[in-house]
Amino acid sequence: MSYDPDIRAAGINVSALRLDPITMAAINSCHLWEEVIPYPWECIPEWKRKDARGLDLAIWYEEELCGLCYATPRESTICIKIVLLQGHTRNTHPLRGWIAPIALRATEFYARMLGCDEIEVQEPDPGAISYYQKLGFIFDKTNRLVFSLDDQ
Repeated sequence: MSYDPDIRAAGINVSALRLDPITMAAINSCHLWEEVIPYPWECIPEWKRKDARGLDLAIWYEEELCGLCYATPRESTICIKIVLLQGHTRNTHPLRGWIAPIALRATEFYARMLGCDEIEVQEPDPGAISYYQKLGFIFDKTNRLVFSLDDQ
């Protein structure tokens, strides 16, 4: 990420970027966002207890929570699913436009460690589908929105 010319061109100080597990502090921070969309972030601690392979990311810029992501392969050895992904609802947060790419890179790295072949967005928001497609996701033959790791 630190060598990504696009992120540097956007003026993002990569040393201020932090990826942490989703903690109660992160959950409390996202509940302070304006226009909170009711994603079940408070369920993450329980999901993590039940799913040791789940990936939970709190994406911070300095001390500001900018996004959250939860992905899991569940029992699969082929696919990891992005179950929840949300950026800060304020249009001017410092990582605006970068939450999905950052979450995708982290999920891709983790998926490769697990030996998965693809990343799927579980039940994508219809308004976000074209954005996911710009990031390289396509609908497969079974109408799942997937990102193939074989081509990368």
